[in-house]
Amino acid sequence: MFATQAKAMVERHAIEHATERLIRRYAGRHQPEVVRQTVNQVTDLYATAEVYAFVPVLVERDARRILDETAAPRVRGG
Repeated sequence: MFATQAKAMVERHAIEHATERLIRRYAGRHQPEVVRQTVNQVTDLYATAEVYAFVPVLVERDARRILDETAAPRVRGG
């Protein structure tokens, strides 16, 4: 049981880091709360995954795809 809890903690930590990377990546295009909500929704899709090793990577990839599809265009400074 301890090993399962440790793996869950590592997964949560990795997803938190992915969330922070996405918040920085989409600054000015999405509010941080929108990024968090997107990550949470995608994470929920993987709740029943039998193999968790790649869940954080898959969550970040899927969230990035969704955020790219819905992002406001970047404004270039000039």
